[in-house]
Amino acid sequence: MNSPRHFEAQEAAWRHATGLTEYLSAVRTRVEAMAPGQTRTEAEAWISWAASAVERLDPLHTPPRLPDIPEPRADDLRPFLGHWSPYGP
Repeated sequence: MNSPRHFEAQEAAWRHATGLTEYLSAVRTRVEAMAPGQTRTEAEAWISWAASAVERLDPLHTPPRLPDIPEPRADDLRPFLGHWSPYGP
């Protein structure tokens, strides 16, 4: 994966996590207004699970790093060689 695609994927993951965080905040507000009981307890458990899931999705919860660059393969040269073989004559 080249660097611009990696960067764009990180930004998309951040936007996705941000949207989920906003949704989770709205759910939390609703649940806090609920009467105590089994339904509220189950909703609070769901909120806890969802918050953990969002944390794993958000790329800002880990330090940024450069993408891994894969080892080049002979077939990676094929588009640039025309009728020549990347494996030799």
